[in-house]
Amino acid sequence: MPRLIRFRDLEPTWTTKQAREAGFMRWLVTWVGGPLGYINTNPEVAVENDRIAIGMMYLPRGQRQAGVHTHEVTEIYVILQGELEGIDASGHPHRAGPLDCTYIPPGCPHGVRNSGMEDVVLIWVHDGIERNGTAVYYPDDHAFGDVPPIQLVPFSGLEADWSDPGAQTPGTMRWSTRWVQAGGGAMARGAARNDRISIGMTVLEPGHAMPADVLPVTRHYLVVAGCGIARLDGTNELLTWLDGIYVPAGEAVSIRNNGPETLRLLWVEDAPRG
Repeated sequence: MPRLIRFRDLEPTWTTKQAREAGFMRWLVTWVGGPLGYINTNPEVAVENDRIAIGMMYLPRGQRQAGVHTHEVTEIYVILQGELEGIDASGHPHRAGPLDCTYIPPGCPHGVRNSGMEDVVLIWVHDGIERNGTAVYYPDDHAFGDVPPIQLVPFSGLEADWSDPGAQTPGTMRWSTRWVQAGGGAMARGAARNDRISIGMTVLEPGHAMPADVLPVTRHYLVVAGCGIARLDGTNELLTWLDGIYVPAGEAVSIRNNGPETLRLLWVEDAPRG
């Protein structure tokens, strides 16, 4: 059954490297994470999953990550607020602002800093689960060989898609876009390719709804702007900022926007199994 994960129930964690030191302060929450021994900062509340992990990092102004580090999985950031600068082995900065995405392949040494005067809020997604302590941290001056770079996916390069069922019909009008796309077929304009996951956003104006269509993939929704109303187990549930809904493959959930603001739903989905 679909499951609601309230942002208010996710307690911030400060367990990443040097996260409690001035200059490197940051905290995390997790909506979807691995089982015991794997990355999952909120194991009593988050959905346990063996394929992906989804969380948020809050990076106040003036702060940065400690050094650079690598993962065994792809790490993807979607910036919701603030200005972020990412550094990889090339030494060239990658600047990202609200609704931009940074795509960090496995083995890519990377680190980020808050490059503006507003706190950074970003959603992080892993295309696999990673054991605690697996990430390797390096000093800033460490020399790397042939490693993959960060890929920047700017929101300005993406295109609105109106092809979902009922998307052009009053009452269910909505558009979507993708930063990351899985599976075969034609690639969405500007999206990064990944074999395991897709990451996108659906936008509903006031008075419109997203119908309860059954999907062949597992999808997790996050409210990143506005408020929505979800129909879950016969009950209407109000969704506010950073509330999440986990919808397993073969299930469905309807979400509507009663206004007055635009509702933005960021979503992450597994590639079809097999």
